[in-house]
Amino acid sequence: MTPRINTLPNRMARRRQRTRQQLLDAVQQLILEQGYEDATAEAVAELADLGRSTFYNHFDNKQDAVVAMLTQHYHDYGDIAYVPLEETLDRAESVARSTMRVFTAMARDPLTRKLVDKPRFLARAIAESQGEFMVRDFTEGIMQERFKFAVSIESLSTILNWSYVGMLITAINQDSIDEVSVEWTRFLLHNLGIPQDEIEGLVSTALED
Repeated sequence: MTPRINTLPNRMARRRQRTRQQLLDAVQQLILEQGYEDATAEAVAELADLGRSTFYNHFDNKQDAVVAMLTQHYHDYGDIAYVPLEETLDRAESVARSTMRVFTAMARDPLTRKLVDKPRFLARAIAESQGEFMVRDFTEGIMQERFKFAVSIESLSTILNWSYVGMLITAINQDSIDEVSVEWTRFLLHNLGIPQDEIEGLVSTALED
């Protein structure tokens, strides 16, 4: 006799994930339509057609829900732009391309613009959504002997994350997305130890995309 498989835990996990997604979708809709201040726990739960207690079963507070929504949203940018190691002969070139692409996409994103006065939220979401891609890129760049830097990957990632947020805000406030995306790419490549005489060539190649 074939043993019965208890599907209840999986079913409960899927239901919990669906409920969480309903809440995240509601957070996004409220921020886009009404702004951050109006995206309260009560408003999110009501829009998602769920109880207020359900909101707090998934998130500690409104801020955590916003960061979770942004993280999920931003992760797609990194996923689309990432180039697997087997598809690139030069990790520095692929990083230049993906960096410019992701920066531009985030700066033009309506959610980023709605939350431009919340740099801590942006920093958390960017770190959580792009961290895996960044560490993978940096590690593979070291393997290819393309990247050289004096601090640990973790320390460099933290430094770059806050620099990224600052330049993102500057690009939006000054309406200079294309120019700042180039400056950010130069800054990143410099911090990865790419020689100055190579940086402009890598930037030019990235701009061709």
